[in-house]
Amino acid sequence: MSGQPGEPAAAGPGLALWPVTGLPEVTMGDDLAALLAEHAELADGDVVCVAHKVVSKAEGALAAVEPEGDVAAQRRRLALARARRVVVDTPQVTITETPQGLVCAQGGIDASNAPAGQLVLLPADPDASARRLRAALAQRRGVDLAVVVTDTFGRSWRLGQTDVAIGCAGLAPLRDERGGQDRAGHELAVTEAAAADAVAAAADLLRTKDAGVPAVVVRGLSGVGGGDGPGAAALQRPVAEDLFPRGKGAVADALALTGHGHPEDRPACPVPEADVARAGQAVTALGATVVQLPAGMAPTRLGVTAARHDVAGAAAALLVAGLIDLGHRARLVEPAHPTEPGAASGSGLTAVASGPSAVVEAAAEA
Repeated sequence: MSGQPGEPAAAGPGLALWPVTGLPEVTMGDDLAALLAEHAELADGDVVCVAHKVVSKAEGALAAVEPEGDVAAQRRRLALARARRVVVDTPQVTITETPQGLVCAQGGIDASNAPAGQLVLLPADPDASARRLRAALAQRRGVDLAVVVTDTFGRSWRLGQTDVAIGCAGLAPLRDERGGQDRAGHELAVTEAAAADAVAAAADLLRTKDAGVPAVVVRGLSGVGGGDGPGAAALQRPVAEDLFPRGKGAVADALALTGHGHPEDRPACPVPEADVARAGQAVTALGATVVQLPAGMAPTRLGVTAARHDVAGAAAALLVAGLIDLGHRARLVEPAHPTEPGAASGSGLTAVASGPSAVVEAAAEA
């Protein structure tokens, strides 16, 4: 089943979806295709949406954790260690680009419904997993269908999560309508429907985290079958086309700029009070206080105080990252002399954030 799938996916007169139930708990080494073939009603043209978690468990994509330790901290460290690129790393969430090229929270590493003492990783190659499952189901049941491997992702600028396709075979992941016309005769310039993602999201309507439903069958979609197609990797936006390569709270990016020049080397301008307030929201979770120091100083000076030195430093970094996110080139530098004007004197903390439009100081309370 190599080559391209059939016509781009589109809904026919109607779609039917039903959950695949009755499967036992999947463990490493299980024949997932055999389990699905035994419990699912399948026909030509069906799309089988399979939760990545059972795929990962069957393939042994697991990582051991210390149950008595902080599982969340262990997951964060693992996500950072495996990351191709760190997009955002904050106390609340870590977003990375995974080795598979997916940009997601916690590196796609799951603690829910994981075996005791383990975390569930993403399949090493979700598209290859989809192709293997599709071939095995075709061999066992004699049907030409598609397989979509799904995972739950958050969405920028919107609340809530939904399932997306991280692996796909037998279904064109994109329905490209560019060059066509709408009903008014206007040429379509950008429309590419994410068909595989839409199918994954529809399947997610039939299951919850505690339902024990690892797969959903979707029937009635046209364009299913034929070759395996390009896979869900075709849905990944190239980094060169990403307008938002970093997210709010990019502390690592701010810290990476340490030591490059001084704010006095560039023209200074005041930081709008509204931006100060918005950037300050980033540090409130740390229990730090944002204080505007005496006015009339150029660049504008802001202060961050906290009960401990490490908290003050982290708060300053978050404040700088917030200013960066709002378009101010603030960054962290080490002062040449801890006692120079603006340094955090007497606190033992030497990290001072500065930039062309703001100087941010970190100070620990006595």
